[in-house]
Amino acid sequence: MTLIIPGVEVTVVKEVLAPQLAPSGVLGLVGIVENAAEGVGRAASWRSFLTAYGGASTFSLPEAAQALANGVFELVVCPVACESRASIKIPPATGSGAAFTLSAKAPGPWGNAITASIATRQVPTGKKTAEGADETRAVFDLTLRYKGTAYTEVHRNLSVDTGDQIRNARDVLAAQSQLVRIDEARDKLKQPKDSPDTTAAGGAAYALAGAVDAEPDAYRAAVALLENESDVDMVLVSVQDTTDTTRVGRIYADVISHCDRMSALSQGRIGFGEVPGASAREIATAADKLTGTLVSDRFVLVAPAGVVGAVAGMTGSLDYFQSPTFKRLSGLGEPSPALGVESQQELLRKNVVPIVAQRGRGVIVVRGLTTDNDQISVRRVADHAVRGVKTIGELFIGRLNNEEGRGALKQKLVEFLVQMQKEGAIVPSTDGTDPAFKVSVYSSQQDFAQGIVRVDLAVRPVRAIDYIYATVLVQV
Repeated sequence: MTLIIPGVEVTVVKEVLAPQLAPSGVLGLVGIVENAAEGVGRAASWRSFLTAYGGASTFSLPEAAQALANGVFELVVCPVACESRASIKIPPATGSGAAFTLSAKAPGPWGNAITASIATRQVPTGKKTAEGADETRAVFDLTLRYKGTAYTEVHRNLSVDTGDQIRNARDVLAAQSQLVRIDEARDKLKQPKDSPDTTAAGGAAYALAGAVDAEPDAYRAAVALLENESDVDMVLVSVQDTTDTTRVGRIYADVISHCDRMSALSQGRIGFGEVPGASAREIATAADKLTGTLVSDRFVLVAPAGVVGAVAGMTGSLDYFQSPTFKRLSGLGEPSPALGVESQQELLRKNVVPIVAQRGRGVIVVRGLTTDNDQISVRRVADHAVRGVKTIGELFIGRLNNEEGRGALKQKLVEFLVQMQKEGAIVPSTDGTDPAFKVSVYSSQQDFAQGIVRVDLAVRPVRAIDYIYATVLVQV
């Protein structure tokens, strides 16, 4: 408006405010779960993970518990499609009264480690027979064990009687067991009238078997689901069957491809994997096969197997500029096999991260590095800078028509980088002659005609000091 009568006109212009970046430490966790129908979901606590994906996911996806116990900010769970379940047919000769099939609650070869023991007996019903004797009925106790762990379930006084509303075996296992279920429908478990009396037979043991892992293509499809989750900055694929190193390497290669593809979209991520092996020598052999094809600044290999979830969780709990080197892992016993000094040196030369137990320190990460021998923290700092520049730049699209707009963009970028410097994420050169960052925002005449503004930016990420060389002068 143009004033006609003398006065004052005030125009309020709102300053562009850069939104806060998503928190670091969001782990994309890919694996087989009990409730795959739940689809991609998020869990910031163990309770929410179990509620969404079921108790059997504790065993089919053990990395979830490890990551949460070590402080990961949030899990983004992508279920892998798999239909193969471990199972065993329980015959009626056990005294249970009817044949039924016990199967693992979650698919995958983890269920092959379940064993079931059945003991039967007769219990009084509280009624009398026509002859006046106490009436009895057959019940059985079911004991479930998970090999390699101390986990045991005991379910007592089970029956297959459809009329039993309290201890029907199918209902009890569905509600209380984290390991198994009965496949048959409830009405198919009705006890036959002529079932033999086998109360003397007790303690029959059975091992579930027959399950195989999902195909690599199924893992790849699950990893692809993370492309829609822009705040994920770490990726971990839980491969259940690691006996074929070539197959494991193929799955991990897909993780690297995913991380590279997302980094091109300014959503940089770091992948985590583990080196299988029951002994130090087997680990070294598998590391040779894997590291030859998995060299990347966006992938971390951990040894021994069984601790990678804790490493990813601990890394996610740190500030993005902190190194996991010599940091302690929670919720783990001593890693097996134990890696001696020679094994640690050999793995570090192959850019594999050793996890060891040290007296007075607990279980620690010996050195946090990627498979191309760069520090994990350096890559995370660079990714944080990229995400910040992208977020700020998007605010100025359509506002860069003149020098003032381009100057405002530069000032916002400087604000962001100064904050990174205050946090200690980027630092000047050790001699102080070179600053922690440099920024240039410009547009040539040809760029201007095409609607292009260019940003040249240089940052110097802080590096972890992994080695200290001390000289001791012994004076006389």
